[in-house]
Amino acid sequence: MTSDPIFRRAIVAAALCGLLSLGASLLAAQAPVAFAKGAVIGTGTFTSFVENMDRSLAFYHDAFGMSVPALPASGERPYNSANPRLFAMFNIAGARERHQSARVLGTTIGIELMEIQNVDHQTIPMRSQDPGTATVVFLVRDLGDALARARQAKVDVVTPGGMPVTSSDGARAILIRDADTRLIELRQPATSPAETESPVNIFDLRLSIAVVDLQKTIRVYRDVLGFSVEGETPFAGDAAMRALTGLAKAEVRRARMRAPGSMLWLELVEYKNVDREAHRMRIQDRGAARLQLRAQNVDALVDSMKRAGLAVVSEGGVAVPIPPNLKGALVADPNGFFLTPFAPCDNCAPTLGK
Repeated sequence: MTSDPIFRRAIVAAALCGLLSLGASLLAAQAPVAFAKGAVIGTGTFTSFVENMDRSLAFYHDAFGMSVPALPASGERPYNSANPRLFAMFNIAGARERHQSARVLGTTIGIELMEIQNVDHQTIPMRSQDPGTATVVFLVRDLGDALARARQAKVDVVTPGGMPVTSSDGARAILIRDADTRLIELRQPATSPAETESPVNIFDLRLSIAVVDLQKTIRVYRDVLGFSVEGETPFAGDAAMRALTGLAKAEVRRARMRAPGSMLWLELVEYKNVDREAHRMRIQDRGAARLQLRAQNVDALVDSMKRAGLAVVSEGGVAVPIPPNLKGALVADPNGFFLTPFAPCDNCAPTLGK
């Protein structure tokens, strides 16, 4: 973790308001350097926006053995105190919210579940091929064990026939849905890392994002945000992908990418020869998802994102102060997947809710 004292305080403080709860594996190993034009220097929490946080946490605990915060005696985890500046970043004035994370014991893998109420919202149907759909990919050592546990939790299996599919590289995978009908892929690579003492066999997490246009998405993430991109493929009829998703005529092209200072891979998939409908989501909609981006000079970075044609959702279309002493913005990428670039600021928002 960085030795920069401002960033150390900011990282601790961010966890208090739901801005950073993924583990240290997603943080840069070196101290940030100055970027006058703004830059991404790492990733933080991945957040899934859900209908009922308690129900979603129970699902991840039961289906995957993930650790979740204990239920209080009341039987319901409380909503957080109103945070108007956080709501200004999300542009959800008057809302109430609560958020907690499900984590894989013995690892830094986690997913934040956030529930937003008291504002207009809708539930978005999630299909693999629709741009903006973010599929959580759990890499597992033993797919049989992972699937057996998920079946005990009565998951909805999406893959036709209900059995794993083997790809050309020897990996095996199956698609299921969580309690909010979000897609989850359980994937066992052809080779897995050595065993650990973790009681859960999940050893890594990736995000698979369906995109409108692969080239356009790559240009934004590579040229504006500084992500490294590799593994780009042309359109092809992938038999394993067709079997996994049930899209018998689909052709796909792919690439994968990750941010500077991050170990989290984002897998981009563009479909053709299938019915597609790009999502038009708001952050409070059930099905929305966001990834935090640790930034240097967040104002300049957000300005660059806006000039590249990305929609800045935050009030005023700029990065806003968020207690305690952070500054961030909510930005939609070309596919409706949300990004939250944020950085510490010098006494810009010292008191929660003031």
